[in-house]
Amino acid sequence: MIALKDDFDIIKLNKKAWDKAAKTYDKEFHGKIYNLFNDFCEKLPKGGYILDLGSGTGLPYAKLLIEKGFKVLGIDVSAEMIKIAIKNVPKAKFKEMSMTDLNYKKEFDGIFSSYSMLLINPLLFMETAKKIIQALKKGGVFYLCLNGPWVEGTDLNKDVLIEFKGEKMYSRAYSKEEILNVFIPLGMKLLKFNREIITSETWGKENMNTYIFISEESYQK
Repeated sequence: MIALKDDFDIIKLNKKAWDKAAKTYDKEFHGKIYNLFNDFCEKLPKGGYILDLGSGTGLPYAKLLIEKGFKVLGIDVSAEMIKIAIKNVPKAKFKEMSMTDLNYKKEFDGIFSSYSMLLINPLLFMETAKKIIQALKKGGVFYLCLNGPWVEGTDLNKDVLIEFKGEKMYSRAYSKEEILNVFIPLGMKLLKFNREIITSETWGKENMNTYIFISEESYQK
């Protein structure tokens, strides 16, 4: 096991892992596109500006959003992921940045996070959620997809280190109750929720939970 000394170590650990795994990950099958992605897109204004959190190599979502006519800024903690994303989706913009460092104000019509926010712990998750709401325009839409626990009442802070292509990284499931307790008090309204069991060669069986929120008001500190 790798000892996690503080919050910074989580980001540093994951950055190292994804930098090393980027080229391999880019060649992976990224799975089918689920219905709630299309539902998210339908809630956005034509030509809207979308922030893709943890955009990885730009596939499949940044590419799909561009193809649907949206403007896209993808951010990722991994410099190697960003290099590949620029080649994969030249019409999008990409920036090396941790989602924990967001500093945008009412700029985006939509924010998209597919399997990226489970890479941060609850403290960083809460702080990042506040920054997400600050970055959304009023009426903006937020798509969140991550794993939920298999068994209710499980200690989700145990066994948070996983291995991908030989690299250790931090990853934690979040229950529906936890997610709602974060975003509802910040002025977000849940529009849709879907739970589905998915299986892939890369990650095995996962309890995929997907949320679509809309910003009812701008978050104020």
